[in-house]
Parts: sequence; structure tokens; C-alpha cells
Amino acid sequence: MRGAWAVGLLAVTAAAAADFDFPDFASTQELFLVANAHRAKKILRLTDARYFVVGAAWYRDRQPVSGGFDTTFTFRLTHQDSQTNGADGLAFVVQNADRHAHGGYGASAGFMRNDEGAPYGKARPIVRRLAVFFDTFENRWDPSDNALAICTNGVAPDLTWPPRCLAYSEKLPVHLKDGQPHVARITYDPPRLTVYLDGSPIRAAAVDVASLIGGDGTAWVGFTSATGGGYENHDVLNWKFQGSPGGAESTISAVDSTLSAVDSTIAYAPFACMPNRPICTPEEPVIRQTGPGQYHVYLPAQLEWGASVPNPDEAPVRVFNVTGTVCWDPRLRHVSGCNGPAGNGIVPGSDAEGGADFVAPQKPAGSLVARTLNHRTWFTVNDRTGDSFQDNAGYFEFDVAVGQR
Repeated sequence: MRGAWAVGLLAVTAAAAADFDFPDFASTQELFLVANAHRAKKILRLTDARYFVVGAAWYRDRQPVSGGFDTTFTFRLTHQDSQTNGADGLAFVVQNADRHAHGGYGASAGFMRNDEGAPYGKARPIVRRLAVFFDTFENRWDPSDNALAICTNGVAPDLTWPPRCLAYSEKLPVHLKDGQPHVARITYDPPRLTVYLDGSPIRAAAVDVASLIGGDGTAWVGFTSATGGGYENHDVLNWKFQGSPGGAESTISAVDSTLSAVDSTIAYAPFACMPNRPICTPEEPVIRQTGPGQYHVYLPAQLEWGASVPNPDEAPVRVFNVTGTVCWDPRLRHVSGCNGPAGNGIVPGSDAEGGADFVAPQKPAGSLVARTLNHRTWFTVNDRTGDSFQDNAGYFEFDVAVGQR
């Protein structure tokens, strides 16, 4: 009986570890507080409003995450500096590195390697981690100072700079630095990770958490934050987490999502992503016929004229529902190196700028280009230099109707 009781107690303890709730942080005894993170009355303060500090907080026990999880927390950003109007944001992080782990300062947000402009040496990134980053400072690779990024890092430290992330939002509809509480909810129903902010779906991504964190499918969960040449208080007001130890049979309740359009870099797509690319890139095109003369196409960025559909009569073709992001220089994301179906609006005017090597020099870099030849209609990304297609990343997803304008 004593042995049976012990086994039963162990089972109850394991189940409890998959579910916790902090209505506030009057006590932080169940957390590991790292670097600048501390309790301020009933608030979990990741960083104070001062220059170049980093903080992290992890729940004391690893949580089952590979089978799915659902977490909700309320955060508030206050006391922004007058020069930058606040920096650098906070992240929810799942990691299997260490319960005292943290990354660098400034744009590193406490989970990436140190910002190249930060002092105090080269802080290494947290490995084996998934981070959902609420970004409040616009660096040259960021879409805005009010954005969201979904970032991963495997067992080998990613020491590139700027950091590589799976997905970025455009400017958020919610102003993160308005001094008001904001509610974030993050659900993972393998392989789909979805982020909600103040009740609205913001971004989704396909993520293989099990292979990312390794081990037995459990990991530490918590928050990181950092300041740099700008600062603000990064506060978490409450936090609830539910993990699912059941693998594919997730115990997490279903979430109705109105998220109808996402970038192809973050949508769950019917192919594996190539390794060592900054954003998801299929190795080959995927073409599915959806009706007579109608097709759904996934076009890889690294293949010149990489997808085609039959067009026996060389009839007019209508291309619609085009989404996605392609990159030929990920360091210049959202500036001139990565763009969507319409391109970046820049048409080089000389050979030195790559104009002679465009697929269609009159079209902007990064745009979707089509041509009909030999009874087929072909598609490609308009690359900045014609000889570098193999280095491109990302893909476009779109529908095609042959014989329709």
C-alpha cells in the first residue's frame, strides 16, 4: 500500500506541474529570478527603467510543452526614457538551457546574443528556446517600435546579428507603450503556435517544439527582458500556464481564431522548411489543382521560374490571394532586403545596382512575376541579382485561375 500511495502521489505531482496560476506576484517563491528581475510589491518586474539591464524569470519546475500549451499573462510597460520613448520589450520564452539562463542587453531582449552595440562583453543567447517577443524599439531590421516577433534557436547558439526569427508582425493595432495593462495569450496546438493580444489574434507560426527543446518534452517557461540605450519598466502583473503532457492528444481547449491571413513565412504549410534559412523556405514548389484550370501554388524564393501550371491555349491568367515574404538579404528585412508580393518599390536604374540582372527590370525587387511560354504559365520571384537565386529564402503562396482575367 505504501508503494502504491507513493506512485499515486508522484502522478498527482506530475499532473500539477502542468498547470499553475499567479493571480499576482505577492510571492515569487515558485520562480527563479535572474539578474535584474525582482518582485515589486505584487508585480514581477523584469527590468527597472534604467540603462543596460537584463532580467529573466522562470517557473521553478520544467513544464510539459511539446504536446501543447496555453498561457495567458498581463504585462505593462511604463516610465519610458525621453530620448528613445522606451526600450526594448519583453518576451515569453520556452527554453531547455538552464533555470538561470538569460541572454544579452538592448535589442537582444534578454534571450538573444548581445546586441553588437551593447557593453559588457558578448553575452551568449539562450539555446533550445522558443521566444514570443513584444518589441518596443525599432532597430533597422524591425518593422516598427510596436511589433511582435516569433524567434527560435536550437542546440547550437545562433550568433548571427541581426537575430533571425520565424515571423514578424506589422505594426501592432495595440500600442504597447501606452502605460496600460495588455493581455497576451499564446497557444500551442502542435504544430501551430498562435499569439493573441488583448483578445485579437496577431500572428501564427508552425513550430516543432519537441525537436527544438529536445529531452523529454519538458522545458522551463518564463519571461526575459532587457534595456539598452533606452529603457522602461517591464512588468508582468499576472500569469497562468497550462501544459499538455498528452502529446498529440492535447488537453488544451480548442481556441476559435479569426486569424484569416498570415504571412507565408509563418503559416503552417504542407512541406518541411530547409535548414539554415532565416525564414521558412520549401526545397521544391508545391502545386495543387483545386478545380478545372485552378491551382494553389507554393513558390520557393530560391528557384528561378520555379513553378508552373498548364496553360494549353496560352490563355490569360488571373493570380490572386497572394501572400508571403521573400528575402535576398535578411539583414535588411522590411527595408530593401525582404518584401512581399508587390516588391519593395525600388527599381534599380543602373547595372551597378543590379538592374541588368532582374528577371523583369521594370518590376520591383521581391515582386511576383509570371510569364506564359510553351503552353505553360511560369512564376518566379523578381530577384535583385539573377545569379543569386539559390541564396534566397521564403516563399509566396497564391491561387491561379487559367483562362480568367
